[in-house]
Amino acid sequence: MEFLYFVLNNLLTAPIIAFVSGILFSMKNLRVMSSDKMKLAIANFLLFSIGLKGGIAFMGSTSADPENRSLFLLLGLLIFWGLLQPFFSYALLRKFTRVDAKTAVAISACFGSVSVMTYIAGANFLEKLGVEYQGFVVAALAVMEIPAIIAGLFISKLFNNNMNMSIRSLVSEVVFNKTVLMIFAGMFFGILCSSFDWENFPAKILSVFKPMLCLFLFNMGYLVGKNRDKFGQFSWGLGLFGIYMPIIGASFGILLSYYLSMGVGTGTLIAVLTASASYIAVPAVMRLAIPEAKEAIYLPLSLGIAFPFNVIIGIPLYYQAALKFL
Repeated sequence: MEFLYFVLNNLLTAPIIAFVSGILFSMKNLRVMSSDKMKLAIANFLLFSIGLKGGIAFMGSTSADPENRSLFLLLGLLIFWGLLQPFFSYALLRKFTRVDAKTAVAISACFGSVSVMTYIAGANFLEKLGVEYQGFVVAALAVMEIPAIIAGLFISKLFNNNMNMSIRSLVSEVVFNKTVLMIFAGMFFGILCSSFDWENFPAKILSVFKPMLCLFLFNMGYLVGKNRDKFGQFSWGLGLFGIYMPIIGASFGILLSYYLSMGVGTGTLIAVLTASASYIAVPAVMRLAIPEAKEAIYLPLSLGIAFPFNVIIGIPLYYQAALKFL
């Protein structure tokens, strides 16, 4: 009953209502947010804002723990997970599904990485419940895109899947990833605001955060709904992978949080990070590096199955697990 309460509580938040509404709109073939520039602007605003929150919280955690031992240990272990998880995913996909090797590499890289919007949905869930969490987790969010990409491309080389991407292009794509840069830009600005007591600037920027999040998630729901015809090509094994792999990842996040003595809120967000799957940054790299991988499979799997599962059911589930074990 407690889990059902958390699920219902999550469903009644404005961002989740917006997401579900987007799915419903797609069924009527209504055109919404057709401008790519508008979508990009909203996405960049949300990335910058979450970095801004993290930068401000980072300064607060620095004063409490000048050496930031927890942060660096957390980053190290999450980077290790980001490198390891794609190998685990690849083995499961090759063992229990019929997906080809190149597509399995792309799926593995997606599920080894993170979804910024899933993290934002998790933070919003905690804020509605009044549960505090340590803002330095956003630093982990910023760096977790990179290990999974490296691991995915290494798997591709290891199993003799030729890549259509030079080392120079790979380094440029990974290091100068727009998602990572926007988060770090927000963190830098948040650190500046905290250092010089510019409290009004962050407040004004973050005052429109939730409306922008609702608008973005509405469009995400619309995209999920528009791609619903592609779900029919998934086997049961592949479809279930989009559900049980996030649960496995979240379990690692809870164990990691227990080991590091993290609180319930922080542990929940760590679980959200290890459970989420990338549908923006990693697919962009896979599209360039392994063009033979079937984007019609790996993108809908992360966007259409893992993302809805996490934001609707997964986040309350991970929160309840954190309450029990942390």
